[in-house]
Amino acid sequence: MNKSAGFFILILIIILGCNSKSTHKTSNATNDSIQKYLDLAGNDTLDFDKRIKYNDKALGFLDLERNDSLSREYLSRVNYLYLKANNFQSFEKVINHYKIKVFEKNDSLGIARYYKYKGHYHHFKNANDSAFYNYIEAEKIFQFLDNKYEIALINLNKSFIQNNINDYLGGELSAKKAHNYFKEKKFYNKEFKSLISLGNIYQSIGVNENAIKCYKDAMNLIDKIDDYDYVEKNPKVTCLNNIGNVYREQNNFKKAIFYFNLALKEKKITEKDPVLYGLLLNNLGYCYLKTNQKGTKNLFVKAQKIFDSIGLKDENAICNINLSEYFSKKGDSLKANFHAELALKLAKESKASYYYLTALSHAGSINSKKAPNYIKEYHRVNDSMLFAERTARNEYYKIQLDTDEIAQQKDTAVKQKSILILIAALLFCICFLIFIIARQRLKQKEFRLKQTEQNASEEIYQLMLVQEDKEEKVRQLEKKRIGLELHDGILNKLVSTRLNLSILSISHDEGTVKKCLDYIKSIQSIENEIRNVAHDLNQDSFSDSNSFSKLLNNLTEDLNATTKTLFKLEFNDAMDWNNVSNSKKMNLYRITQEASHNIIKHAKAKNAEINIVMDDHKINLSIIDNGIGLKPSRSENGIGLENMKHRIKNLNGKFKITSQPNLGTSIHITIPKID
Repeated sequence: MNKSAGFFILILIIILGCNSKSTHKTSNATNDSIQKYLDLAGNDTLDFDKRIKYNDKALGFLDLERNDSLSREYLSRVNYLYLKANNFQSFEKVINHYKIKVFEKNDSLGIARYYKYKGHYHHFKNANDSAFYNYIEAEKIFQFLDNKYEIALINLNKSFIQNNINDYLGGELSAKKAHNYFKEKKFYNKEFKSLISLGNIYQSIGVNENAIKCYKDAMNLIDKIDDYDYVEKNPKVTCLNNIGNVYREQNNFKKAIFYFNLALKEKKITEKDPVLYGLLLNNLGYCYLKTNQKGTKNLFVKAQKIFDSIGLKDENAICNINLSEYFSKKGDSLKANFHAELALKLAKESKASYYYLTALSHAGSINSKKAPNYIKEYHRVNDSMLFAERTARNEYYKIQLDTDEIAQQKDTAVKQKSILILIAALLFCICFLIFIIARQRLKQKEFRLKQTEQNASEEIYQLMLVQEDKEEKVRQLEKKRIGLELHDGILNKLVSTRLNLSILSISHDEGTVKKCLDYIKSIQSIENEIRNVAHDLNQDSFSDSNSFSKLLNNLTEDLNATTKTLFKLEFNDAMDWNNVSNSKKMNLYRITQEASHNIIKHAKAKNAEINIVMDDHKINLSIIDNGIGLKPSRSENGIGLENMKHRIKNLNGKFKITSQPNLGTSIHITIPKID
C-alpha cells in the first residue's frame, strides 16, 4: 500500500468518526405503540389514574438499555407526564435513568431538561432553594443553546419563587422578561401566568393599581387560551379572587365582596378547585366580619371543613384566626381563645413562618395573659425568618451572578468556536481534494470488480433456475405417486371392503357374519397405509399467515368461552407472517398459551390484554393483566415461566416481567423476526 492510499484511509476514518451517529432505528411499530400511550397519558380529559397507567405502558415499551436520541426524547416525555399527573414517586425513579443517559452522551438539551424537571419537582414540593438552583442550572444551558422559549419559562418559574422569598425586585424583573417574550410570540397561556405572577408581586409591595391591572389583563386573555394545562384549573375565578384580595387589603370591603361573590357564581368551582373555593369562602367571610353582615360564621365553618378535608393547615390556621376574631366580637372569649390556640397549632405544624407570625400576633391580642410569651416568640421567629430570607436572597444573587459569568463565557466560547470551525472547514477542503484524487484511482478497480460480480451473479441465477426446475419436477412426481397410492391401493381396498360388508344388509346368518369379520380386520391394514401416506404429506399447521392468525383468534375465543377472565387480542390483521419461520410461530403460540393459562390459574384477573407488534426486524409480544400480581415464591421459580424463558432464549429474544401486588403483571417479549 503506497503512502497516498494510507493517508486517504486515515482521513476517511477521521471524517467518518467525526460524523458517526447511531444508525440504529427503533422499530416503527414499537414507536407507534409508545407514541399512542404517550398521547393518551397527555390527554387532560382522562382521570389521573388512567393517564398514569398509559404512561406506565409507554415506559414498559421503552428499552432502557438503549441510549439513542429517540429513546431519550421518549424518556423525557415520560418524566414530564409523571410530573403533570403529580405522580412524584414514579418520577423519582425514571428521572435517575434519564440523568444517566443524558450525562453519558453529554446531551446538552437533555441535561437542561433534567435540571428543569428537577426544578419543577422541588417547586411542587415547596423546596424553594433546591428549585431555584435547578432552574438556574437549566437556564445556563438554555442560554448556551440560545433557546429563548425555555429561558422565558425558567424566568416565569423563578418569579414565583422570588416572590415567595420576598425578593420582589428580582421577581418583578424575571416576570417581566417572561411576559415580554410570551406577549411578543402570542403564547397566551404563558402570558396569562406571567401576568398573574406580576400581579402577585405588585400586590405584595402594595402597588395595588398595577396589581389589579395585571389581573384584569390576565382575565382578558382567557378567551384566547387554548391550552389550560399550563394555566389554572379555573383561570377566571383565580383572577376574580386576586382582584377581591387587593380590595380586601385596601379595606374596600364593598368592592371585595362584589368580586368574591362574582367568583363564587362560576359553575363547578367546588369540583374543579376545592382549595380556591375554600379561599373564596374565607375571604368573603372576612369581609362580612368587617362589615358586620349575617352569615359570617357559616362561611368560616364551610372553609374550615374544606381545609380540614384536604389537609391544608396554613389556610386552615387563617380560617381559625378569623373565627377567633368573630367570637371575640361576640364576647365569647372561651371560643375565641380556643380558635386562636388552634390557629397557632396548625400554623406551627404547617412550617409556614408567615402564617405562624400572623397566628402569634392574633393570639397575643386575644389572650392578654399569654401576650408576653407570644410577643417573645413572635420576635424570635421573625428574626429567624428575616435572617433566612436574607441568606437565601444572597445565595440566589450569587447563583444569578454565576449565570451572568456563564453568559460571558458563552460569548467567548462562540468566538473560539467560530475560529475552530474555520480551521476545520479548511482542513476538510484539503481532505476532500485528497479524497477525490484517491477515488478516481479506485474507480477503475471498482468497475472491474463490478463486472466480475455481475458475471458471477448471472451464473448463480442460472443455477438457481435449474435447481428450482428440478425441485418442481420432484414435487409433481411425488404428487402423482401419492395420487396413485390413494387411488390404486387404499381406495380400491375400501371399495372392496364396503361391497363385501354390504352383504350384511341381506343376510345375517352365522357364516356370513364370520366372513364379514375377516373383512373388518382388513381395515387395519388400510389404516396403516393411510398413516404412511399421512406421514409423507406431513402438513404444518403454522405454514401460512392466515392459519396462524386464526389460531391466535381461536385461542382467545376459547379462553373467553371457558374462563371468567376477559382476554383481548390486539394485532394488525395485515401482518405478514410468511417470512416468520414455523418454529418461531409455534413458540410464540406456546408462550401465549402458557402465559394465558398462568393468568387463569393464578392471577384472578378480570381483564387481560395480548398485544403483538411486528416490524421489519422484531416481533414484540406483551401480555398484561390486572390481577393480584406474582407472589415472590412463584415469580422466579415457576415451571411455566422457566419454560417461557427457555423458549425465548432459544429464539435469541429478550424477556421482561414486572409485577406489583394487586396491580397486575406485565410480560414483555422481543424476538428477532429473522435469524
